Amino acid sequence: MIFDEEDKWVEYEGKEFLKDIGMRKDQFVLDFGCGHGTYTIPASLVVGEKGRIYAVDKNTEYLDELMRKARERGLDNIERIDVPEERKLPLSDEWVDMILLYDVLHLVESRERLLAELHRVLKPYGILSVYPKHHQEDMNMDLEEVKVEIESAGFRFETKLFKTLMHDDYLERGYVLNFRKRDTGKK
Repeated sequence: MIFDEEDKWVEYEGKEFLKDIGMRKDQFVLDFGCGHGTYTIPASLVVGEKGRIYAVDKNTEYLDELMRKARERGLDNIERIDVPEERKLPLSDEWVDMILLYDVLHLVESRERLLAELHRVLKPYGILSVYPKHHQEDMNMDLEEVKVEIESAGFRFETKLFKTLMHDDYLERGYVLNFRKRDTGKK
């Protein structure tokens, strides 16, 4: 059987990458700015039938393509959410176990508002995993500054991993920052 790069990513490398960053079976995961599903598709395989992936993007064509790919693979644990960044997510408070924020932070108009919304939907001690691909050129920030900005939104830095990721249909090495939602003491 011959695999192209995307198939190889979905079936092997992507699944292993997501497990390495902390994704587990039966989790509810939010893929914010999911695009064509580079991480959504392998994530749906990792979380399995009882897990759920919430795929969020403001580009309806990307979401159409993602859902087509999901149907072709027989995946029914992906829920499409068409929401621009400025709007509240249609998810309950403390609903998801993990959030993927990959190669999208530099495109967000109000990062403070986005991070507050992600904090709202993430379960206590849930993981926010960030791949700030364009932090230097588009955000004019180094990794430490990105880390401080996210920490100021109620997250505690946990790990910095140098991993192989898929970006624009090719594999590359980059830093992934994992944070935990801080316990705010609210009940």
